[in-house]
Amino acid sequence: MKTHIHEHQRSSKLGAALVSMLVNLFLIALKVIVGVLTGSIGILAEAAHSLLDLVASLLAFLGIHWADRPADSSHAFGHEKFENLSSGLQMLMLGGTCAVILYEAIKRMVTGFTIDVTWYALAVMAIAVALDFFISRYLHQTAHHAGGSVALEADALHFISDMWGAVAVIAGLALARAGLRIADPVAAIIVALVIGGTAVKSGLKTTAILMDQSPEQATLDRVGQIVKNHPEIINFHTLRARQAGSRVLLDVCIELDENTGLGRAHQISHEVSERIKQQIPEVADALVHAEPACRIEPHDEHNHPGH
Repeated sequence: MKTHIHEHQRSSKLGAALVSMLVNLFLIALKVIVGVLTGSIGILAEAAHSLLDLVASLLAFLGIHWADRPADSSHAFGHEKFENLSSGLQMLMLGGTCAVILYEAIKRMVTGFTIDVTWYALAVMAIAVALDFFISRYLHQTAHHAGGSVALEADALHFISDMWGAVAVIAGLALARAGLRIADPVAAIIVALVIGGTAVKSGLKTTAILMDQSPEQATLDRVGQIVKNHPEIINFHTLRARQAGSRVLLDVCIELDENTGLGRAHQISHEVSERIKQQIPEVADALVHAEPACRIEPHDEHNHPGH
């Protein structure tokens, strides 16, 4: 049953990444054509943004595909962090695109430029805003219903930043049509700043996971409650957890009565591990180590390092 659910989640995530790539291809074609015809750097900046989003969507697709590979001799904990690596590469590309757009926009402001604002330029950007909004929501919802996906969440962030960039371009085009031509490169600068903000926000999150940051405290509290609910466990300590992709890997020491036999201690450890994984789907692996309570000095479990 769990395998079937996992396959369904994987299929949903890959399908969402594929939809993202197709939408980006459509948006790139529209923006490049209109940008060249009108000479608007704002629209061309948005075309570059969508091109970057296309590469990001491809990385998300590959990251999800590779992350699903089972553990092997060289990756004993699986390949989940491929999703995080994919997200990190996306952020690096966002930063590079931000720098290029800023350079071109400032260059135009200094050297001068011509622009022809047409009705179809405004129409294309309005279509882009609508598509960006709905695809971003679709990716967020798919990531949520599929048990989480940092790659899809990063991709969704790209689309929402693209949407706000398109809104800025529409405003710039409208002002340029009214005679304020400088508004077009200013809109491009706004697009670049939006891209840069997205890169920083998502980059910090990805870096934290790659540095083995613990999951949310709520997840640790749920694990602790499951452990404490077992009638034969006296106490527990050294609860440690880290994220890999959308999954959580953890270990915890449980304290049992000193008269508990080795066989029963092993069975309890196995029971607790399975309960954790069943009740908290994002936990991919739970290592439970049993120790006799008489050998552990009294402590406050909530203040113990790693809990």
